[in-house]
Order: sequence, then C-alpha cells, then structure tokens
Amino acid sequence: MTRLLLFLTTFLLTQALQSCGQTQKQSVPTSQHLKALAKFVSYEGGDKIHFSKFAILKDFSDTTFAGDTITVGYYFYKANSQQFDTVLLTLNKYPEPTTIKNYFICPDYDAKIGIQQAKIDVIDFEYWEGCETGKGDCKPLTFTRTASQKNWFLIMPCGGTETEISLAGIDHSFNQKLHLFHDGCPPCIELTNMRDGKYSANMVACGLGGQVNFSLATTGATKNGR
Repeated sequence: MTRLLLFLTTFLLTQALQSCGQTQKQSVPTSQHLKALAKFVSYEGGDKIHFSKFAILKDFSDTTFAGDTITVGYYFYKANSQQFDTVLLTLNKYPEPTTIKNYFICPDYDAKIGIQQAKIDVIDFEYWEGCETGKGDCKPLTFTRTASQKNWFLIMPCGGTETEISLAGIDHSFNQKLHLFHDGCPPCIELTNMRDGKYSANMVACGLGGQVNFSLATTGATKNGR
C-alpha cells in the first residue's frame, strides 16, 4: 500500500512539473478566422497598436460580420513597410468584447503575416455578357505579372443564384471547376501557380453564361517559363 501511494504521488508530481508554465492550446472555431482578398480603405492611426480599414472583395472563410468593411489591428513595430492596396488577409477575430466594429487582428499582431500584397485581376459582368451575346467586344484578355509577384488572383462575375465555371488550359495542362451559390460570390481562382499560356472559362448560370478566353504572361520570366 505504501509503495502504491508513493507511486501515485510521484506520478502526479511529475505531471504537475511537466505542465507547469505550459499554455494550454484552445481550438478556435473556424468562424474566428478570416482569409480574404481586400482593398485598402484608410489608415486609422493608433498608439502601440495601429489600425487600418479594408473593404472585403472575396471571403474565402466562413466568418460572419456585418457589412463589407473590417478594421485590422497590428503592432506599429510589426507594420508592413509596403503601401497597402489590394491585399490577401489572414486574420483572427479579436477575442474580447470591443466597441470596434468588425475588428480583426493579425496573427501575433504582425502585419507582415496577416496583410500581404496581392495582385487581383477582374473579368466583369459586362465583358462576359458581351461574349455570351456576341454584341460586345470579346477579344481574349491578357493578364500579366512580374516574375517575383506572389498572391495573384482572378475574380469573375456571378451568373445568378447558382454559378458553375469550368476553367481549362488550351494545352490541357490545367482543369478546374468552380460551383457556388450567390452567398459565396464572387467566383475567384488563384493564378499564382498557373503556367503562362492560354486558358478558357465556361460559365453555366441562370443570368449569365458562355465562354471567355484569356492568357497569362509573366514579365521577366526565364526561357523555361514560370
């Protein structure tokens, strides 16, 4: 009996020492994270923590918030030295009660992680409709990037309450299908890792359809391409 008590005491003491000083990780619901494309709206100043406002262009997460504009907080000494324009946001919802509407913070309050420059190209509704009806200018589009550019995206129009877009490389090296409802609009595809060349996008929807063609090109690329 004495040996059993000694064993239990030693075991519990060991566990206590191992856990001492360790922070328990709590799982955060996915709704507390935001990954989105956005456009810079304004710099709001601040003291230790600085604030900027962004208008959401495309939300890749299931985060819910009122309106389309959010406020992002980050430490002034972890601010991104680049000028904000269109960006890729990777943020956490501020976990405490606050009077700031739609307030999100960068991971570790580091803007270099949470706010990254993004190149966003757009195919608008009018152009796609012109291709569908044959009544508009439907010349193939060309989207370009520099060799060092990261986070490149293409935003396309919604075709109605439900939209399906099939994208394909002319040389059959790429195929991808997007299917979304209106609350998931706009359709968006990441171009970052796609090779230079010609592509087609075919839409099936109740309010818009048909095919558009576009090319991707990289300036300053090597002979082997990107």
